[in-house]
Amino acid sequence: MDCLYKVMDCEALPVLLAAVSGVVLLYVVFLSKSKLQAIPFELKPPAESKPGWQAGEILERPSILVDSDPSLIQCYDPATGRSLGQVRATTVDELNDKLQRARAAQKVWATTSFEQRRQVLRTLNEFVLAHQREICQVASRDSGKTLVDATLGEVLTTSAKLQWTIKNGEHALSDSVRDPGFMMMYKRAKVVYQPRGLVAALVSWNYPFHNTVGPIISALFSGNAIVVKASEHVAWSMSYWEQMVRRALNVCGHDPELVQFVTGFADIGTALTSSPLIDHITFIGSPEVGKLVMRSASENLTPVTLELGGKDCAIVFADADLNQCVPVLMRSVIQNASQNCIGIERILVQEQIYDNVVEEMSRRMKAVRVGSILDDGPNKVDCGAMVLPNCFDHLESLIADAVSKGARCLVGGHRYAHPDHPKGQYFEPTLLVDVTPDMDITFNETFGPIMVLMKFSTEQDGLNKVHSSPYGLGSSVFSGDRARGRRVALGLRTGMTNVNDFGVNYICQSLPFGGVGISGFGRFAGPEGLRALCVEKAFTEDRFPFVKTPIPPIVDYPIQDTEKGYAFTQQIVAFAYSDTWWQSIKAGLRLGKLSL
Repeated sequence: MDCLYKVMDCEALPVLLAAVSGVVLLYVVFLSKSKLQAIPFELKPPAESKPGWQAGEILERPSILVDSDPSLIQCYDPATGRSLGQVRATTVDELNDKLQRARAAQKVWATTSFEQRRQVLRTLNEFVLAHQREICQVASRDSGKTLVDATLGEVLTTSAKLQWTIKNGEHALSDSVRDPGFMMMYKRAKVVYQPRGLVAALVSWNYPFHNTVGPIISALFSGNAIVVKASEHVAWSMSYWEQMVRRALNVCGHDPELVQFVTGFADIGTALTSSPLIDHITFIGSPEVGKLVMRSASENLTPVTLELGGKDCAIVFADADLNQCVPVLMRSVIQNASQNCIGIERILVQEQIYDNVVEEMSRRMKAVRVGSILDDGPNKVDCGAMVLPNCFDHLESLIADAVSKGARCLVGGHRYAHPDHPKGQYFEPTLLVDVTPDMDITFNETFGPIMVLMKFSTEQDGLNKVHSSPYGLGSSVFSGDRARGRRVALGLRTGMTNVNDFGVNYICQSLPFGGVGISGFGRFAGPEGLRALCVEKAFTEDRFPFVKTPIPPIVDYPIQDTEKGYAFTQQIVAFAYSDTWWQSIKAGLRLGKLSL
């Protein structure tokens, strides 16, 4: 410290400060110029996304099917049943034309630098940050979610992915230098990550903006073109997302044909996944449809990444901090009406605190308000609508099965007839307690605002009950004992886990996202997600131009003495890979003798 004070008091301090300032100035003036800046652009959101919009008619029986024309998709707001217009499904001929245009554009895009790709992502990110409300309103209108849920699930996650890719994508895709080993010490060895070409993403309806744009971010940065098949249940908003991404490419001087959008029913999905023009497929959906995607992709041996949902658990030990734990678990169930791949669908509570948790959750679930955030105004809605109109019988049957086997339904349990939105698609926030592993609801994904509470005694009892489900996507463990929390979390048969939290691994975009069991395989997000969209090419070259691989005359074709040649190759193996230096030396001497 004395030395520091002397420096501060010395006459050289102004010179030191000037030098530091000069270095900073040089960086700003010269080095920062190499960064390609975001280019602002504007895009008008659809009028239907405005709060209070009522120009569309209320459909008597809301459905995406149009009886008079099967090629049309009827779009509507699931929170009100109000029509948003109709979208024509993509035809197979249109799909093939889009694939050809995307492949042509990718040949040029593959030659761009990482900095050029970063500029596109910066441009997109700046637009997202500047237009959060518009994006959230579009997503809310098409899927019935609240603005809070849209901000957290659509915008925050997308910006997190954009920023991580901008800052870390190049490092993830830089050549990976590998050890060539003793035999090849005169070689350089590395893995080069090259774009696959044209990739496809078939994405689910629960987060129309993020599920659409997320795969595009990774595809573009890894040098690929992409075709996105949007779910027919959120076809209305796809035009807005498509214009947004294509405008970002266009203003940065790149071909917008790199990104293609298609929508439609099963026929267009099958045509896409079976196309020989597709080099990789990412699918987000159910295990049943995931199997069909695999079968279709197998025609051309197209690699696939499958995220097939989950029956995620949260294990709450008696020493957990309930003041922190309970609000997090409420968020895990009510967020997006629990239409989340990683929503918590089973909460296992240790028996010592079980009754207290039941009481607190009952109080909270009774107070949850459902409705349309764009039509009901502020401070009236906590939980939005259900996107699928045909889910209610399934949810009610799961609850009825559980109750018939001894569970208690303390709150909700049925489809909700909203007094202001009678054609809206709502399910009552539901609390189901005393659930046991033999009940159907413990191994069938609900995708609805149903909180399931199960009691467990010991650590092993909790693990046994968790593993009774074939799913294995995400998980959470709540405990005040750090060592136990870590031990239990690592013992869960899931692809992702969080200690004393829910779902935050996805905000850590450096981490891969995916599951095990019938939750699928492969990963997106993180370095693993980017690399999955690349051909991992093994590459070697001579370390020194004057040292090349020789073929000894004793094994040069045609081989003159095959027995001697065989003995020679044996000694090569012993020389290179023996456990001790003495064995290698003896093998080397034998090699010399055989070479004479």
